[in-house]
Amino acid sequence: MSPALDGPRTGAAWAVEVLTTAPAGVRALVPGAPVPAALREDVLVAVARAQGARAMAWVHDEWRAFAGSVPDGDVRLALAHHAEACARAGHPVEPDALLEVLPADAVRGVRAVVARGRFEAEVEVRLRRVVAALVRRRVHRGLLVDVPFAAVGVAFAAPAVVVGTTLGVLARAAPPVPVVEGADDPEVGLLGALAAEAVPVLLGNAAVRAVVIGSPFVISVGLRSGASGATVSIGRGRARVTDGVDPAATVILQGDVEPLVRLAAGVVLREAHDFTPLP
Repeated sequence: MSPALDGPRTGAAWAVEVLTTAPAGVRALVPGAPVPAALREDVLVAVARAQGARAMAWVHDEWRAFAGSVPDGDVRLALAHHAEACARAGHPVEPDALLEVLPADAVRGVRAVVARGRFEAEVEVRLRRVVAALVRRRVHRGLLVDVPFAAVGVAFAAPAVVVGTTLGVLARAAPPVPVVEGADDPEVGLLGALAAEAVPVLLGNAAVRAVVIGSPFVISVGLRSGASGATVSIGRGRARVTDGVDPAATVILQGDVEPLVRLAAGVVLREAHDFTPLP
């Protein structure tokens, strides 16, 4: 955990980062931004954890439960390492690792979100200090800064806390991602196996799950890549993959298999990141 923003240099460095990335930060809050909601919440969770801000990490983890998560494991690992680097340095660091896995406009958005996360973590640190001083009845000079900082910060952070908590409740109310039937069927080829791995990622958003999985109708998507084909059927609380393209499929997609490979690989890397502590 990095120290609080007590030093003028540290505070100035983050203030400059906030100002220079402000346009990208505003864009990150609207739909269709280079930084989608899932990526934004992954960044905020990583920053909060790196700073030891347990409450803010929980809030954004709730938000992420609704929005889903970043399907690309390389991106998620790079985000976590960047957040750790900023925490260790105590100031914004160059996002070289992010530039290797994200386009430049998305990196600017990530920098803005990191700065926001650092501010939220600072609010939690200051608030904890104020509460501790009140409980122990020990007044010190630091409270002259901590109290107004925490008061202003809570006013800004409160909406995120309310929204994150609400979305977390909605995420738990949404139907869970079903086990994909047919994934272990030896007759299902590589394309079908990759599609089965991608289904949990594509259904990560709670709103999508509520509409698609809870639908009384079955939606079938046929996938064709070269001579290979598979059909994914979702609806009525079930998900199933079969070999070959069903002629009665709702829609048939044809193209390269690489996007599915990336999604499937991302699932594996994401699980490895979730269960392996960062050094």
